[in-house]
Amino acid sequence: MNRIKKCLSMIIAVLLMLCSLLSLPHFAGAAITTANFFYFNPDSTHSNLFSLKQMMDTVLAKSGITFTFQPFTRFLDFDRQVKEQHPALLFLPEWYLKQDGNDKKFKPFLIPVCRGVTTYRKVLLVASDSVLTTEKLGNATIAMTPVGQAGMTQLNEAIFKANGLDANRLKFITTVKDADALFALALGQVQAALISQNTLDRVGKLNPQILQNVKSLAVSGPLPMPMLCYADGAIEVAELKKIRNILLMGKQDKSVAQIMEILDIDAWHDHITQ
Repeated sequence: MNRIKKCLSMIIAVLLMLCSLLSLPHFAGAAITTANFFYFNPDSTHSNLFSLKQMMDTVLAKSGITFTFQPFTRFLDFDRQVKEQHPALLFLPEWYLKQDGNDKKFKPFLIPVCRGVTTYRKVLLVASDSVLTTEKLGNATIAMTPVGQAGMTQLNEAIFKANGLDANRLKFITTVKDADALFALALGQVQAALISQNTLDRVGKLNPQILQNVKSLAVSGPLPMPMLCYADGAIEVAELKKIRNILLMGKQDKSVAQIMEILDIDAWHDHITQ
């Protein structure tokens, strides 16, 4: 009986020792932390972010890059997590860099190319039977994806001022996705919608009837595409180069090419500081 008690005591002691060693934060065998890669692009025509995460995580893991990819649908969630989690990589709207001092923290290094250009346009739509004109939009509700103050300034310059409007005086209803703004207009929930031309083309191919139910009042000037940025000091130069090479040679990798296709990206260009 005494021998059994001694054995049990030894087993318990060993287990307690193992538990204490495993709980040490700086133990030699501590797990390697992974950096965050955040994605936010409400104007994208792709809406299945779960599949995008699976594909991106697979590509990163296969390349030996220890990043966790996290896409966001809501701007407030994205903005809060950027401030709390301090991601190393971010794919974000260009206007996000122009507010809250973000251009001091995040450095753009790759810009996507779609149909040969690094810009896109937005279209101001109303119902096909609407009597609204740009002059009468002051009291209308306009659906669009969320933008910060810097984004609103950008839209003012790109479309509203040229049509005698001030974005700060208009009534906007924000939608999670670009296509949601179009559907809200088609269902009569709003009187106008501001969406990307790419979204209008993509939805129109899937449902031509929608194109017959809306008409364009104005088209914006070119807007910068979202860009891939890194957090200054949060990523090794060698790892940044590895990511750059993977994306620049994307069409040669089936998995990367698939991701670029669903995001409507044909190629990548290096960002050149003006």
